[in-house]
Amino acid sequence: MNRIFIDQVGFLPGETKKAVLNFSASDFEVKDEGGKAVYHGKVSHFGTDEISGEDTFVADFSEFDEPGRYSVSAEGVDSAHFNIAGDVYDKLMKDICKCFYYLRCGDALDPKYAGVYYHKPCHMSKATVYGEDTDPVDVTGGWHDAGDFGRYSTAGAVAVAHLLYGVRFFKDLLKVEFNIPKVAGDKGDLPDILAEVRVELDFLLKMQRDNGSVWHKVTTFNHAPFIMPEDDTAELFLFNVSSLATADIAAVFALSYTVYKDYDKAYGDKLLKASRKAYEWLKENPEPLLFRNAPGSNTGEYGEAEDISNRFWAAAALYEATGEPGFLEDAKKQRDRLLEHEAKAKFKGNQGDAFTCFGWAEVAGLGTLSILLKGEPADLCAELRVRMQKEADRLLANASKNGFGLCMTKNDFIWGSNMELLKYLMVLTMAYKDTGKSEYRKAVSAGLDYLLGANSMDVSYVTGNGEKAFKNPHLRPTAVDDIEEPWPGLVSGGPNVGLQDERAKEVPKDSAPMKCYYDHIDCYSLNEITIYWNSPLVFVLAGFLA
Repeated sequence: MNRIFIDQVGFLPGETKKAVLNFSASDFEVKDEGGKAVYHGKVSHFGTDEISGEDTFVADFSEFDEPGRYSVSAEGVDSAHFNIAGDVYDKLMKDICKCFYYLRCGDALDPKYAGVYYHKPCHMSKATVYGEDTDPVDVTGGWHDAGDFGRYSTAGAVAVAHLLYGVRFFKDLLKVEFNIPKVAGDKGDLPDILAEVRVELDFLLKMQRDNGSVWHKVTTFNHAPFIMPEDDTAELFLFNVSSLATADIAAVFALSYTVYKDYDKAYGDKLLKASRKAYEWLKENPEPLLFRNAPGSNTGEYGEAEDISNRFWAAAALYEATGEPGFLEDAKKQRDRLLEHEAKAKFKGNQGDAFTCFGWAEVAGLGTLSILLKGEPADLCAELRVRMQKEADRLLANASKNGFGLCMTKNDFIWGSNMELLKYLMVLTMAYKDTGKSEYRKAVSAGLDYLLGANSMDVSYVTGNGEKAFKNPHLRPTAVDDIEEPWPGLVSGGPNVGLQDERAKEVPKDSAPMKCYYDHIDCYSLNEITIYWNSPLVFVLAGFLA
């Protein structure tokens, strides 16, 4: 089928603007809403690539900047509509930020702000500490993690980190207003992004034990069926402490202190105290305490093979927050351990350098961000900048190999491929911020285009944003709330060659990686959502708009 793929949200004036065709054409035109041609251009032939499986042709209209709503047309085929405007990403930014509000757990939703997506209070009972004869614990609040109702310390910490590093590097994120309840600080109401993040921080504070360690997760013993959150009344369990969760919480509380101290000093001090307490536990327990699900339990495991990157992040974040030399020495020791681990294990991540990784499992890249924010010591900062730029250059090389300009290879189309993309865009964003090299920004732009419709599925992977945005996320509330459209701003996991669920197996096995997608509620391996797939998009978009 002949198609023209394009960013269905649109483009900023002065930026690269391209459509990708999967058929041969010599000319194209840009048409306004009335069907009048307002721009004519020549189509260039790129060729076939292995990620899309398409023989691609590119229509570049970057020089056309007139604000308005348009489509691209060639050989009688029209693209989806898109906008050109200085505020073209405003709705998208508000939607991806407010998405966290709709995922709130407990009694935090208000019909005034949630509208038709309001649901009653949920998961308000205390949680049983699994395997211990002790009193149940109040761990209400926070965000539902994904398509399920679980709440996980490592995942929550990383999502908060993406958002708060976004605030630290790109101050305009503090100006984004997305209609949530106000929260008072010392000098007035908190910016919306900080009010929302505080919901998750308050929950994570409850996940810390008196000795400083942190429970890995709180969930029911098994995943709930597809029911509304308030109907999930099975017993809640707090599952074992892990050094992974404890290190991530030490890190994210230190990072949070650097932000909240300027808005609510007492709250900032509370976070730093909790961070130090977690770090003391890590020092007293130097051996990794990893995590595996209890026998018979099937909720998210979030297991990791080591905790070195987590400890590096914790030390780096505390050094950035306090300037205390002991934390820097610890960060260097963990850096050396991670390098040794990389050399022995031949680092398994898709990225070639652990110090540029921003995922829930490999978090050393978050430690890198803290060191770069500190700006010292000079030698370590220089080393980490070189690593970031080398990874960015690797991604540029990937982008040159397909007609979409996408910085991915076929190996990146795994479960949560859109997060792989967004992690890469974070790297490119930081490299551009450091060097001003326009090629990095163009690669970020192409990645955003892909996410918003310039892909061989011709779909925007963000609900409510784009003429052909996906509509059937693997998410319990939106599946059963009898509302036709899901709430806007949800990021889909995206194409995945693994096709691990039964419904996904309906996708032909010989499909190109970019085509291994199906917009269906059953497709948890393709179409689930998570807080840490939304959060890097907030970071990237904030950087792009900066």
